[in-house]
Formats: sequence, C-alpha cells, structure tokens
Amino acid sequence: MKSHDPIPPIKPVELMDGYFDDFIGIWDDFVPKVVCDEAVKLIDDALDTDASARYLSSTDSQYSDGSQQFPERNMGRKDFSIFLHYHQGNLARTFNQYLQACLLDYIENYGNLKQQGLMSTDAKLQRTPPQGGYHVWHSENSNPRMQERVLVWSIYLNDLPEGEGETEFLYQSKKVRPKTGRVVMWPAGFTHVHRGNPPYTKNKYILTGWYINMPITAQ
Repeated sequence: MKSHDPIPPIKPVELMDGYFDDFIGIWDDFVPKVVCDEAVKLIDDALDTDASARYLSSTDSQYSDGSQQFPERNMGRKDFSIFLHYHQGNLARTFNQYLQACLLDYIENYGNLKQQGLMSTDAKLQRTPPQGGYHVWHSENSNPRMQERVLVWSIYLNDLPEGEGETEFLYQSKKVRPKTGRVVMWPAGFTHVHRGNPPYTKNKYILTGWYINMPITAQ
C-alpha cells in the first residue's frame, strides 16, 4: 500500500488526531473492536484447527514459528504468525484503509516523507503466548535484506493488563501498552531500537508490518 495508493483512507487527514512524540505516532481506539476481533479469530482458527496447522506448517511463505526464525535458536523468540493477505484479502484491505489514514497523518507531521514512495506489502498477523515474544533489543532495518524499510507499524488487536506485552523503546525510554484498536508507527532505523515485552496472563495479538521506500515514477 503506497502513500498515494488507490485504497482510500478510512478518514481524511484533516480529521485525524494522532499523538506524536519522538517520531512515534499513536492513534488510540482507531481500528474498531469488531475488525480486530475478526483478525484474532482468523489466526486462532488457522493455528488451532488441525487441518489448518498441518497446511500452514508446510507453507513457509504464509506461516512463521518465531522460535525457528534464527538458526542458532538462541534469540529468545516465541510467537506464531501468518500473513493476512494470503488468508483474508478483504480483511487485509479493511486494515489498509485504517493504516492509510495513519500514514497520511504521520507524513503530514513529518513532511520530508512526502519525497518517498512508501508501500506496505506485508501484514503479519501474530499471536504471542504468555511469556513469549521477541525480547531482544533490535531495529527493523539493521539487516542488509531489510534496508529499504522506512517505517514500522503495529496494530494491537486486544487489551493487555498494565505491565504486560508493551512495545518498549530503548533510547526514548517509552513503553506503549497494547490496547484494542491502537495503531503505532515509528522509524525503522537505529534511533528506535525496541523490543516486545512478554505478556503474562493471556495471548497478545497484533498485526504488524513495514513501509518500504519505492521509487516514485514521473507521471
């Protein structure tokens, strides 16, 4: 999805009321609970139904077991994810409308991004069990294969109690608590090293992805 994509934003930028601090944009109660619940049900059905689980485990492009991501298996990751656009294109399009509105609001606040052609091609629907997650400090474009990433976005799909499952930013000394429908967007680079803190009492559900820099062609 590009900043000039034909997918229309769910709300015009002049009506957006995001909160911006340290280049972290937050939009509270933005994606309706009914939409978030549909995504939660989708990944639960996909992971917990025997036939689906067997299919997913043999389809690397659509399914990820976080504990298998690193060859050494020493990075402390434990979560499960599927790519939404492979499983429910209509739902992916709905989420994209909300993301498009947030992206345009973010660009309005940080205008230099207007010079870049931003596109989000993947939407990773993720379930993290209690004590799970990816707790290593990292940025999102530190790997040579990920250098085109400009922004990161996450949509929290369920509420968690205080002190559980936050997205924590190292240099900004900030923690963002998961709340249903909350959208968060931040730079992919080293300035925003972060980690996902573990949930303790129940599963954490998010939809997440990246905006990459695509060449802008002359019209």
